Amino acid sequence: MSLGDETFYGTKKVSVRGKSLHTPVKAVNFKNLRKDIKIDHTGFLGEIYKTFDGKKIKALIGDEENQIKFNAGLNSAMRMAEYFEIEHLLFIPSLTYLNPNENELTFIIATQKQYSDFYVVPTVAGLSKLLKAGHSIQDYIALIECYLSLLEGYPEKSVMGTLPLNTPYQYIEDLMRIYLDRGIEAFCIDIGGRVALSLTQQIAEVQRFLLKNEIEAFVHATNVNIGRAKKRSNIITAKDVLSFGMGFDSLGDNHVGGGTRDAPPAVDLNLRLFDKDGYGYHKIHSMGEIEDIYPEGSKVTPEHLLDDSLSRRKKAQATFNYEQIGIETDRLMRVIDEGGVDSYVRNKTHVDNDSFKAIAKVRADLSQTRLYEEFLR
Repeated sequence: MSLGDETFYGTKKVSVRGKSLHTPVKAVNFKNLRKDIKIDHTGFLGEIYKTFDGKKIKALIGDEENQIKFNAGLNSAMRMAEYFEIEHLLFIPSLTYLNPNENELTFIIATQKQYSDFYVVPTVAGLSKLLKAGHSIQDYIALIECYLSLLEGYPEKSVMGTLPLNTPYQYIEDLMRIYLDRGIEAFCIDIGGRVALSLTQQIAEVQRFLLKNEIEAFVHATNVNIGRAKKRSNIITAKDVLSFGMGFDSLGDNHVGGGTRDAPPAVDLNLRLFDKDGYGYHKIHSMGEIEDIYPEGSKVTPEHLLDDSLSRRKKAQATFNYEQIGIETDRLMRVIDEGGVDSYVRNKTHVDNDSFKAIAKVRADLSQTRLYEEFLR
């Protein structure tokens, strides 16, 4: 494992069911891909994220037609994975409630058996709101323990413990201890649709626990927000990509929140395109603005991004960003291994001082306790 000097930018080689996964790596959402755009980069992780409320999961369990339709969508994702040569898959279940019964959890496990390289403990959307509404953290702990106990008897594969970062800070270590006591050393951190750089205390607590217990874990982050543009700016600092510097090995998309509705007229493209050289998402409203930042060699053409169909245009945007972030993760691997990754990132045009300080703060907080130096010995 290689690391930066001031940050947690790192490289790892993870063995998953006999297949090697090199980090840092971007996770892609298959719903966002277009088969008519075959990008060259293949080093992706596939992320299948499904939200279940009590009514939906009961309907899936009790109605064969619903199951067939549900599985058809998953089989479509598998075909996309094969087409884009994506070997590693994560099926992440998100519940909107805290009291699933054994049948509901077993249905999730059976789905992960077929469509995931890990058994991923369910996350709970809006957990903090549920706790304020009368539930206790023990309800979520009971969900975790029930899920883990139900894995007995299923084909053996790695388990990924889930940690929703809307969990109150004081419970983070307790939840991670549950996983460690069961030998689980892979984690899915649910950022909850927020910017990871605004959650430095929680993320530092995660890293502190890992270092204290000398665990070289595989850490995936999901529901990672890209951030917002500053006033009077058309460029958003790519705070999602910067999150690799906080110790995440893989980054998924943001699957929560409605976002903003785009106006269909082609006169306003309303795209957000990642610039790997400057680490910014450029807000694009016209063809001329695409030409200003369009990189050489992209398989996603300006014509793809100008599609009259809003849906196809948005998929082209997502595919372009996946391609460019994928190219950047390859570059990061080299820079991290060669040394100097911190200055490499700090000198990106759109990385402001506050953003770099935020990712460095996670490492700095641990250095003060000497945990990091002790871990490296």
